[in-house]
Amino acid sequence: MPIEVILPKVDMDMDDGIITEWKVAPGDRVRQGQILFDIETNKSVMEVESPASGVIRDLAPITGEPVAVGTVVGWIDADAEAGASSAAAAERTRTTSPSAAKADIDHPTSSPEPAASVEAASVAPSDSIRATPLARRAARMLDVNLADVAGSGPAGRIVEKDVAAHAGPAPKSAVASADRLVPFNPVRRIVAQRLAESARSAPHFFVSAHIEMSGLQAALRHPGGQQSPDRARPSMTVALAYLASRVLALHPLLNASIEGEAVRLHPGVNIGVAIDDQGDLFVPVLRDASTHTLYDLAREFARLRAAVRARQIVPDDMRGGTFTISNLGMYGVDAFTAIINPPESAILAIGRTTDTPVGRDGRVVLRPMATFTLSSDHRIVDGVTAARFIADLREAIEHPEGLS
Repeated sequence: MPIEVILPKVDMDMDDGIITEWKVAPGDRVRQGQILFDIETNKSVMEVESPASGVIRDLAPITGEPVAVGTVVGWIDADAEAGASSAAAAERTRTTSPSAAKADIDHPTSSPEPAASVEAASVAPSDSIRATPLARRAARMLDVNLADVAGSGPAGRIVEKDVAAHAGPAPKSAVASADRLVPFNPVRRIVAQRLAESARSAPHFFVSAHIEMSGLQAALRHPGGQQSPDRARPSMTVALAYLASRVLALHPLLNASIEGEAVRLHPGVNIGVAIDDQGDLFVPVLRDASTHTLYDLAREFARLRAAVRARQIVPDDMRGGTFTISNLGMYGVDAFTAIINPPESAILAIGRTTDTPVGRDGRVVLRPMATFTLSSDHRIVDGVTAARFIADLREAIEHPEGLS
């Protein structure tokens, strides 16, 4: 019975996807769970598995163009697989019966395979090599044979950085001889589309504040509460996400999203944290951040960051954010403004912490200060609302009692 292969909905806000590469061709025999094609969504690149075993029929030759969710892009002839299985079973029965065995001894019909055939059979096809879709794309662009690449991902899976490392740096003569046109990879293309849409449609409004970080630094050096050896060490970014989630629970318009001419207020606080990896931007989400301890968030952030580094991040890990934090302080950036991650209502940009002369009790003293800039959608958040959020965030950061 023919079985449909459809373009699946792998993301809640997904209306269409782009087939970037077919892994099979018409007439190929596939197993249930085998990778059929790679699909690019508005968040990542995913592998789509076969829903059944059988023979591939009538694939839609659509690559590089948006395809609506639910579109039939091919068929699997399960009857052909069943027929093949029956024939194989009959052949096994024939060859294992006593009379068949005697006939084979008396009248051998097989002959040794040529050496060339044996050698060809020992070379694994590229589709059998464990590699991420981005790694396969990079291998094609850099003309790298995946069979020669050592994988550093889970279970030895090849990730994009393994391909880049194997290819090595471009020759200096090639770089100097001419300009190079480098097309956007899927992640960069998605980021470009989403942020360009945000910059066009959302009237951005900015509020900045210089906040003293000494209290939070001390709290991270000597955190309260029980500790155990397996707890991940909280970073400054995680601590800020933890505090921001508590403040956001008091400011629902900063934890909202726009839908047409309405505002959706979210009961849970899901903090997206911008992470760069090899020039690509990912925003994994710390889900229900306001209900978890600092160490819970540190452990989850470590998992998400490792998934990004290995290019194993999945859409579920980047779905449902209600507020985003972008910290560039570790790169020496003093201050910046960030573009809102649609359809959220705000994003918080954090600069580096540096000793700064400030006035305290009539004296000029040095204090570790950082600049926080809130970008908000002025259709949802007005100036006073943004200022109140920043004021409460300052209080939480400068007096982080009970950080645990």
